[in-house]
Amino acid sequence: MLDFIKFKITDEVLINEIWRNPILVYDGKADKIIDNKLKKRITKRYENLYFTKFFNRLEISGSIHKFYNNDVHNADDFTIKKVIQVIDHLKEIFELDLEKCFIINLEYGINIISPIAINKLIANLIYHEKRQFYRTTKHLYYKIAGVDAYKNIKVYNKHIQHPKFCKENTFRFEVKSKQAKFINKLGIHTLSDLLSNKTHQALGCSLLQEWNNILLFDKIANVDEKYFNTNFWENTITVKSRNLFNYHKKKYFKQLGKNNLHSKIHGLIHHKILQLM
Repeated sequence: MLDFIKFKITDEVLINEIWRNPILVYDGKADKIIDNKLKKRITKRYENLYFTKFFNRLEISGSIHKFYNNDVHNADDFTIKKVIQVIDHLKEIFELDLEKCFIINLEYGINIISPIAINKLIANLIYHEKRQFYRTTKHLYYKIAGVDAYKNIKVYNKHIQHPKFCKENTFRFEVKSKQAKFINKLGIHTLSDLLSNKTHQALGCSLLQEWNNILLFDKIANVDEKYFNTNFWENTITVKSRNLFNYHKKKYFKQLGKNNLHSKIHGLIHHKILQLM
């Protein structure tokens, strides 16, 4: 489930020990003026992981999924066992005190085989909560919702990104945290928390909850046509009634019935989460 991670260390002794490690390769530096003071930022690299030293902290970031695969891809299933192997490896090489490695951001998600044509599925993903999905690139296989929020949701065709390493019609559903308070609510504070099965269960539950917040057009018979109109949903958000969007969303899903596309994908996500545990 886990992919990108960013964590910080503020303990000076630990920072200096890590920074002196000869395995790190110099990557560059940058200067920035903050409060009329010049602040320097120096970056070193180990494989695909970046170690950025600020005046008061060290930040380490990168895809631990790609790291596991020698920075080639992140298209296969990344189990809890593999996550723990990566963290243990980093702990050993850099003599990390995991309790002093405070997580800032996480990306976590799941790969499933879409029950319908993948690009059709992505085209019909309309809202996450009350935030509309949109394309940030020219690619038709990628959408994102909540760019300006404390988290965002990404949906895309993983096969197009890495055709050699996953099957056609592979659908990626991913959550990216943008504030530590979001992942703190899941009981995740330091790297040591990522060694716990309980943490990964919380991430799995979070993925399912975020999928429940998705509005997906499932164009079958016996559903009021207005529910396939994006302007209709936009109007439910802009009117004064705070609950109108959720009221119609519940009504829409009730018309779809139990055996709908949204519920099928929920089942596939749940099944894959259990496989990764």
